[in-house]
Amino acid sequence: MMSGHESFMQRAARIPLRGIGLSVDVYDPDLLELHRALDRAGARPDYLEIFKARTPDLARMREALPDTPLAYHAEGLWLIDPDVRAGDPWSTVVETIARHTKAIGADWVNHECAAKQFGGYSFGTYLPPLFLEAAAEVTAANAVRFQGHLDEWYAEQGCPDAAPLVLLELPPLIFFAFGDLPVAEFFTRLVRAAPCGLVLDLGHLWTVWRYRERRRCRTLEAFAADFFDAFPLDRVVQIHLAGLAPTDPEDSAEALPVWVDAHAAPVPEVLFDLLRMVLACPDLTSLKGIALEVDTKAIPLIVEEFRRLRSELAGRSICSPATVKPGQKNLCLAKSDGLSGEGRHEERLADLYRAYGRVVSGQEALPTSTLAPFAEEVETAGLARYTTRYLPRELVTWGGDLKELFPRAWRELEARGLTGGDFVRSWFREPRLVTEAYDYFYVKLERWVAFVGEVAPDLLEETAREAVVLRALHAKLNDETVESKA
Repeated sequence: MMSGHESFMQRAARIPLRGIGLSVDVYDPDLLELHRALDRAGARPDYLEIFKARTPDLARMREALPDTPLAYHAEGLWLIDPDVRAGDPWSTVVETIARHTKAIGADWVNHECAAKQFGGYSFGTYLPPLFLEAAAEVTAANAVRFQGHLDEWYAEQGCPDAAPLVLLELPPLIFFAFGDLPVAEFFTRLVRAAPCGLVLDLGHLWTVWRYRERRRCRTLEAFAADFFDAFPLDRVVQIHLAGLAPTDPEDSAEALPVWVDAHAAPVPEVLFDLLRMVLACPDLTSLKGIALEVDTKAIPLIVEEFRRLRSELAGRSICSPATVKPGQKNLCLAKSDGLSGEGRHEERLADLYRAYGRVVSGQEALPTSTLAPFAEEVETAGLARYTTRYLPRELVTWGGDLKELFPRAWRELEARGLTGGDFVRSWFREPRLVTEAYDYFYVKLERWVAFVGEVAPDLLEETAREAVVLRALHAKLNDETVESKA
């Protein structure tokens, strides 16, 4: 039987070298408008990685850009979650991803190794996995399952060799992370048990140093050198560069930037330093593309930064020869330890993810939770910043500010002494079974209507009616009809 690493190498070998590209959104900015601006500037990208969009819109991009190789950035499949098989919409999400990748002829499908739902709790932004051995095993098992289902779907369509390669992306940290494994070791264990590739996002890497590893490595350069030595670089198929920015003006007073992943923001110089470092590593043998991640960014800034990236990489090979030097460490060639994620760790891990949801939402104190033994590297100030400032702002304003979506209800609740903090506490009061494919706006509407019904029943009828209208408008713009199988 072919090993996981051999399977990965076989799949990766079918993907041509793609070069220097962009990771983009169809709608923000308008992709065709961006393409025209890059053409005028003489800076056409070698390839595009397109974020999740409606199938008709993806097909329209494929038709409009017939000569541009395309890849796909998926959303909504939470591979880190040990509960993902229990009553979840897995098959619906995988089939949607398969239809999307086929519509654009994608070489690979990239997904964050992170989640916006776990343990019955929903969030608006990605949270990283628990960096634990059991969590790496479960994530690997889910990645194997994902690749297998894609392969089966493409085989049913009569094109088995066209199935895209699954890539998992190094996740961003938003001020904290839990676990007893170094992040590089987590991914090494993951790829030992799964034939997936990886996406190395250098902005995300900066956040790993800033919020987890800085006490061990006081300089970014020392951390990066250690990380690149330990991380399975021979599984890296794509490198991302994206902007970093603070989320709160109060954070600007700190000596070291309090940045998080922010695609609309400029790419800081330090990420170009990291890019030069990683491209000098001899283990980077499977790299197919380097992409500037630009969804939500202004078009003039995209053009400027893409020209900079092209200039930075002019005359430079982006991939090392696919050879292993005598005595060179290659952890990816190690055999799997046989743990599939189906066994003894899952029940305990599911409990830890439920505790994770309670702790980061402020429902449970970290020192008394089951996460306490895995919190040695957590910065208390960072966790507090997320729980008390970042998360409440996220739930109230992301995807539409509740003050603007429901102005009368918001004013009435404020007059009664109720705040966004009360809404956040209601949101996370108890875990809820996930039965539908993730859409943050739908989750937000559901939670808001439930909250209003609890605290102000006299406002419920009007609020529910407004939510129905908003849901219908959102569905018209974002949902797509799935053809039933004959």
